Amino acid sequence: MENQIFISVVELALSIFVGVTSLYFTHFILVKIYKQKTGDNNPYKNIAFMILLSGIIFSIGYLLSGIITPLSSTLDMLNNGESQVTTTIFSFVKYIIGFSFLGLILGGIINYLSYLLFTSLTTKLDEFNEIKNGNIGVAVLVSVIAITIAIFCKEPFMICLEHFIPYPEIPVIK
Repeated sequence: MENQIFISVVELALSIFVGVTSLYFTHFILVKIYKQKTGDNNPYKNIAFMILLSGIIFSIGYLLSGIITPLSSTLDMLNNGESQVTTTIFSFVKYIIGFSFLGLILGGIINYLSYLLFTSLTTKLDEFNEIKNGNIGVAVLVSVIAITIAIFCKEPFMICLEHFIPYPEIPVIK
């Protein structure tokens, strides 16, 4: 019982760390891309950019929230009582980093596809320039597209992660 509480606290701490780190990197990358595309040195005064940033951070966070269930299943499989706590924790850290990395990659792809979808629909519009000029409608629409695609992709992403869980092999009875 004491072992389970310790592992649960480690799981919570690692989940918080991965969540905060992932959202920080998402923020950092999006601000960097925005500054390069627009030359705006202080994007935080721009409400349209803040709406876009919020939508993309939400879509990444929503997608990454899907890794919790497979991670819990993985921890249950690793914590079979036969291995030491440190071995279980190191194995779990490996899975949480791998699942988070896959989530960030998928989130980046989703947000890039959202941007491509919007730019293909609006060929005569420079999205970053519109956001720089404070066009809230463009920011809301790109954010909603990113969130909607993340909602559609969360379940298949979780199913994909299930394949990495180290389930014990079941003997075949003949």
